Amino acid sequence: MKSLDNYIADGEYGKRGYLKENYRVFNIKDSRGGDFAFHYHEFDKIVLFIAGSVTYIVEGREYVLKPYDILLVRHGDIHKPIIDSSTEYERIVIWLDNGFLKTNHALDSCFDVAVGSSRLLRLSGEKRAKIFSVAREFIGDGESEFANDLMRDTLLLQLLILINRAVTDESEAVDFVSDSRIDSVIDYINANLLSELSVEKIAKEFFISRYYLMHRFKELTGKTVLSYIQSKRLLRAAALLGKGCSAKEACYKSGYRDYSVFLKAFKKEFDITPTEYKRQ
Repeated sequence: MKSLDNYIADGEYGKRGYLKENYRVFNIKDSRGGDFAFHYHEFDKIVLFIAGSVTYIVEGREYVLKPYDILLVRHGDIHKPIIDSSTEYERIVIWLDNGFLKTNHALDSCFDVAVGSSRLLRLSGEKRAKIFSVAREFIGDGESEFANDLMRDTLLLQLLILINRAVTDESEAVDFVSDSRIDSVIDYINANLLSELSVEKIAKEFFISRYYLMHRFKELTGKTVLSYIQSKRLLRAAALLGKGCSAKEACYKSGYRDYSVFLKAFKKEFDITPTEYKRQ
């Protein structure tokens, strides 16, 4: 199994990650710490945390992980880990193509639920034990065994079903730190991407100063308000292209008013044109 470090070295991880398959799994144990840059992925990600001292910031919310927590990071979520290198960090990371999840009984539902509440799932007892037991079987399944690919697919589906069921049940209290005003701003932006958005308009909408909005938003998300809006619009455009929309349709249906501005921004973000992205 290829390690995540190898993906970084190969340039396949980079800022956003790279996934061509339905899924990819990494079983990682290391002591490499640091405060990494904010980034996002075009795929969904599950982190099954086993040990270490790690804090994840996801869409402005700060989650302090505890052993056997499950973190759900949806495609497009702007996030970063803060890792204490003094303790060994062990986790299972699963990258998932959202189209693959949707076509399998809407197994992406757990990510949608998490966005509305908490992206951190903290279970106890039998549910937690069963999920991590299946996860270990999934990463440990031998490559030379008969019908190995089918077995791995089956184990992954079982794992995802268990996680989706767990999300709909009550879990223990999950600790996270956030600014309720910035939480509301983020929700507002994502609900109004097709409207004209500006720092002035958002500040007025929430009765906060322009200065506070700009500085607090950057502190919690790693992005300026305008760069956050642009990233979310470009992600929406990419999703529309994946569904068959033309470049111009994707432009106007993602909140852009000027096609030339959209083309320039898209190429800068994804390193290819919208047409090339759609072809891929």
